[in-house]
Amino acid sequence: MIRRHFRHGTVRVVLVTAVLGALVSTVGPQLGGAGTVPAPLTAAKLRIAVPGAENNVTPFTITFGSTPNTHDFLNLVYDTLFWSQVKPEPDSWLAESAEPNADYTSWTVKLKPGLTWQDGKPLTADDILFTFDYYLTYKGSAGRYSHHVADVPPYTSGEVLDPLTVRLDFSAPAPQFRSLPGADLAIIPKHQWEGITDPKTMTDLPIGSGPYQVVEIQPDQLYRLKANPNHVMGKPTVDELELVVVKDPAAAFAALQTGDIDMVANNVPPELRDEFAGGGDVAMLKGSKFESTQMFFNARKEPLSDPILRKAISMSTDLQAIVDTVLLGQGVPGSDTFIHPDSPWAAPTPGHEYDPAAAVKSLDDAGYVAGADGVRSSPAGTKLEFSILVNSFAPGDIRAAQLVAEQTLALGVKFTVESLDPATLRERRASTVDAVPEYDAYVSTLEAHAHVDPDALYYFFHSPGAKGFGVSVSGFTNASFDGVVEGATIIPLDERADELNTAEEILADEIPGMSLWYRTGEYAYRPAAYGGWVSDPGHGIFTKRSFLPDTVAAAHPPEVVAVAVTEAPAVTEASAVEPATAATEAAVAPAATVVAATPADSSGEDNGGSALPWVVGIGAVGIAGGGLLMRSRRKTAPTDDDD
Repeated sequence: MIRRHFRHGTVRVVLVTAVLGALVSTVGPQLGGAGTVPAPLTAAKLRIAVPGAENNVTPFTITFGSTPNTHDFLNLVYDTLFWSQVKPEPDSWLAESAEPNADYTSWTVKLKPGLTWQDGKPLTADDILFTFDYYLTYKGSAGRYSHHVADVPPYTSGEVLDPLTVRLDFSAPAPQFRSLPGADLAIIPKHQWEGITDPKTMTDLPIGSGPYQVVEIQPDQLYRLKANPNHVMGKPTVDELELVVVKDPAAAFAALQTGDIDMVANNVPPELRDEFAGGGDVAMLKGSKFESTQMFFNARKEPLSDPILRKAISMSTDLQAIVDTVLLGQGVPGSDTFIHPDSPWAAPTPGHEYDPAAAVKSLDDAGYVAGADGVRSSPAGTKLEFSILVNSFAPGDIRAAQLVAEQTLALGVKFTVESLDPATLRERRASTVDAVPEYDAYVSTLEAHAHVDPDALYYFFHSPGAKGFGVSVSGFTNASFDGVVEGATIIPLDERADELNTAEEILADEIPGMSLWYRTGEYAYRPAAYGGWVSDPGHGIFTKRSFLPDTVAAAHPPEVVAVAVTEAPAVTEASAVEPATAATEAAVAPAATVVAATPADSSGEDNGGSALPWVVGIGAVGIAGGGLLMRSRRKTAPTDDDD
């Protein structure tokens, strides 16, 4: 039976902060008890809804079922040498330092002393060398992570110099080492992995060095994680996390409103945003995840292999209208240059070319002739009728695809939207260098890695072959693009701008993928359960830093009497946390304002502003697909069916 929690009454919440140098007051529902009650910065247990399972949470077995949260899910369990990949100069983490030789082909890494694995065994330089060697040896089983060892930068070998020091050698300059792979590659324990010759067959509970240890898995339903008291950054502020798999977003947010869930890892649906800003038990925080949603074309399949056709489809698509309709304006329209406009690697003038008349003319000039039904055919006689594959658990993506289909019909291109479960969608997309897949286009969501990795364009769009993984994205082929992005990989980060700008201009001209939007990160939680959330740029608030004592304390100083923030303090390079200031907060919501939910509209009716059926009657909601009603406990490892 779903547990329900009700809170009544209102209370004046007072915020006193030395940083703002001002007294801010606001009225909202009380967070429990009489008088002003601070949102707790510690908790015994939190229940967090994630949208999908990740097998047994290892770098080799994850399914990306919880995308765009997969990377941060994994990094609750594992640590990296530095943190985070979002910054060109990331913070020290497991590594105390990493120094290159003169040409960046060798890096000497010094570990912090006293590091341990979650089972108590020492974490030493042997584990670092083993990790790099293992990813290289089994590069075919860990594409998301091993490519920064097996491809760029090209790791070759290493040597342990002493228990805390290891040298790692590369066959080409690796100027980006500290951020990638240093701040991205999950370090694995030699004593758990050295006997495993097929990493995808490992079904044991993982052992990492991260802030949380997985102690129980209910396949496709729930993960129970216990705090690691010996973590390098201190004992976590929350003793236990229960990550509950809730695939239906409407069910996840309904459970948050009833108190069955304390936080939802995914963005707040636009339809619920005003509800959560209205005062109640649920608060909303902002935190950029550099998240993007795009429609990739199968650039190897005729006639979509023609860049003129792809560009015409893009020019016929009004991205601002899609953002206004699907996200109710809570996002930035996609850029034809692909990279998120806030990324340090973004083109200086990102934007989208919307010109339906020019699109029509370009197809006329290229010999695409309209038939009696208005649908064009290619010069070779292939009718321009295509399907768009979309995740059936992503109503926003479905609606966006429908709008693309509506807008491009006037161009003479007919799209139909095909909604599939994630596993089937991945299967339909599957591709190899030698075989052209049959799909036409698909919609996907990407996390920060796609936009903050200085080599992201190389990986996503290099011509199919031994380099990159473009074959599994769109199959885009352009020799000039390949030369530019290959050359950029060995150039120091602060000298790559010209190369990356040139590459982005090629993408804008040929459109292998049409970026639809970059979502404004907004996340909902229950302040009475926990108030220590921290915004880590590129990671949102579902990030390990939200549970680490130093960053939580810095983000929520003792001067704060009561906190239910709408803008989580951001992590910075210098101090790890950026406290709210009058200047930085002027353009956003106040640093500490109570926001919460009132009962949702139960009709679920689409009245024109959006076609998303997010809002449901709480009393009628079953937490389907997520196992939220499951209360049994069993220690087990998941099977291959968990994706």
